[in-house]
Amino acid sequence: MSSDTLTSHQPEAPRLREQDLEGKVAVVTKAIDQRLELLTSKRHISIVQLGATKGIGRAIALNLASRGASILGTYSSPESAHHLDTLSHTVSALYNNGSHGPKGPKVTGIAANLLSPSSSTDIAAALEKEFDGHVDILVNNAAHIEGKVIGEMTPEYVHKMLLGNIEAPVLLVNELVKRNMFRPNSRIVNISADRVRAPVPGGSLYTAAKAALEALVRSWAVELGTRKGMEGTTANAVCVGLINSHFHRTNPPERLQALKKERLPRQAVGSRIGECEDISDIVGFLCGESSRWVTGSVMSGNGGAEMIY
Repeated sequence: MSSDTLTSHQPEAPRLREQDLEGKVAVVTKAIDQRLELLTSKRHISIVQLGATKGIGRAIALNLASRGASILGTYSSPESAHHLDTLSHTVSALYNNGSHGPKGPKVTGIAANLLSPSSSTDIAAALEKEFDGHVDILVNNAAHIEGKVIGEMTPEYVHKMLLGNIEAPVLLVNELVKRNMFRPNSRIVNISADRVRAPVPGGSLYTAAKAALEALVRSWAVELGTRKGMEGTTANAVCVGLINSHFHRTNPPERLQALKKERLPRQAVGSRIGECEDISDIVGFLCGESSRWVTGSVMSGNGGAEMIY
């Protein structure tokens, strides 16, 4: 199926934006490359983005880097490192072509598998090495995606789902807070899914984990917003719907058609599949100064298919 049949909307080419995140560091985490068959659905600011090498994670990293933020992106295995290199070259090209010639931000990465017990300390160590132990933005985009219906689950499956989707982001935030790495006015964004509000068979643990990420930002907003050294920090979530990403493009054509038939009629702002850039623009807003009065919230990023009241 060609991309033209997925959506009539085409995202704009990468461009240099206002440098409102210059001097900041961001971490963006990466999703493990598994398919869920049963789900039909920078001061220099530094950002930690988990899931920064493909799809939504890459779009988020590119949005933040084009605004001046340095990026520490994670990927699930050393074999994926070349995707991070491609992202780094894309960012460098944006700044090298800039008429006013701003110095581009640093883009680097680390292999950090969600299911590894050392992933949080590995990311913290990379921040110490690459960015003097500071971070301003954390985007928890990574997820362990696997579906099983009730009656077919095993203890190992339950453990993996809870470890990859709840324990890993909790331990990462805990590690960064414990080491005093977050700076004042930091931003934490958890990526959730609209299947929390529109569940399907086989997705109970995945949607439960995403619901937990939404609950966590409410608690983190209360705990971290006035914490000494982190004053002004916000924590929010984005509820993502059907997106034209590698995950959905690799679905069999009949499954993708079923998803479109189910989801598109419910969307309130156009009958099309969302683009990764639709999500990265929302996350980008939550990572900027303009979102300073938004915390503990879940923003809908699904075209109105599942509204949040």
